[in-house]
Amino acid sequence: MLNTVRPLRSRLLPTVILTAACQWTCGFAADSMQVTGSGSCEASAAVVPASDQRVIAKIGSEQVTEAQVISQDKKSFDALESGYGLKMRQLRITQEQERYALLKQQSDRLLDSKALALEAKARHKDTDAILASLKVDAVTDKEAREFYEANKERTNQTFEQLQPEITPYLANQHNTDATRRFYDDLRAKHGVVSLLEPYRQPVDAKGPARGKQGARVTVVEFADFQCPYCRQAEQTVSAILAKHPEDVRVVFRQLPLAGIHPNAIAAARTSVCADRQGKFWPMHDALYGNQSALNDAGLKETVKRIGLDPDAMAACMSDAATTQTIEEDLKAADELNITSTPYFLVNGRPVKGSVQVNQFEAIVAEELRRSAGNRG
Repeated sequence: MLNTVRPLRSRLLPTVILTAACQWTCGFAADSMQVTGSGSCEASAAVVPASDQRVIAKIGSEQVTEAQVISQDKKSFDALESGYGLKMRQLRITQEQERYALLKQQSDRLLDSKALALEAKARHKDTDAILASLKVDAVTDKEAREFYEANKERTNQTFEQLQPEITPYLANQHNTDATRRFYDDLRAKHGVVSLLEPYRQPVDAKGPARGKQGARVTVVEFADFQCPYCRQAEQTVSAILAKHPEDVRVVFRQLPLAGIHPNAIAAARTSVCADRQGKFWPMHDALYGNQSALNDAGLKETVKRIGLDPDAMAACMSDAATTQTIEEDLKAADELNITSTPYFLVNGRPVKGSVQVNQFEAIVAEELRRSAGNRG
């Protein structure tokens, strides 16, 4: 699960509104579209190309060029161009991700089909008979209860009320996992190998970090201290770090979703200022440990409990450098088209939302295997 917004540039400082709803709906065609009364988009007249020397007004005999008008508020025009460029880069990332997902899906379908056909030929059976041998474990009551306990913060219903939904959900997961293992075994047996590399997004691993410098797997996490799913994801992160203390490093980057979490920015600033005193991680753990204490009084109490210098904290909270630190992370998130929390990049591989430990571990384990293979 994850919390979602649609960020556009800075969330902390005043900015120019760069897009309209029509532009988001119509994508690349936005510049030649207009919103109708019904809220849909229609093609408008062709947009005249910009030309600095184009005359767009007259005052008596004096000609007024486009460049002269732009110079009156160049900052706004620059912001417009910058915002459009950002949107284009975000759309490109979306296209790349969706294309990769489709390529992976179709590639897996083809390779699985080939592996199944080879197995059927080797056994002198038809493919339906081979598929019938696939075994799927039933969902136990213990497993269903454990799933409920791990996720009960998301609901106010009892286990008995939710069991009719939990059991089919886990059964479907069992079927998906068993099917994948089945085809993976067939691929290994018949030498069917995918050479498709994982999709990756380059990202700067800058910020407070846990784990060994130079670890083979770097996890960059974008998160919000008021996000309940981020809090839940910390259990997964802690488990991964405990299992791979020498091989995994986690870097935290700020992504306060101020539109839905009113205390997120204050919590982010508090963590940045705690980092200035060398206590980011104690503050990180305290903020997630009690998300009901992210108001002003609660944050001051946490500062006191951790043992931070209150005067230094007060000065840091109003320091422009603190704002800049958060702004840099927000800008990085925008450039990567990250619109939800938590969001992880495992050696650049996107992992969205609060995923189960086994799912995260599978990606980390694959990265470690790839690293070992590259070293060999």
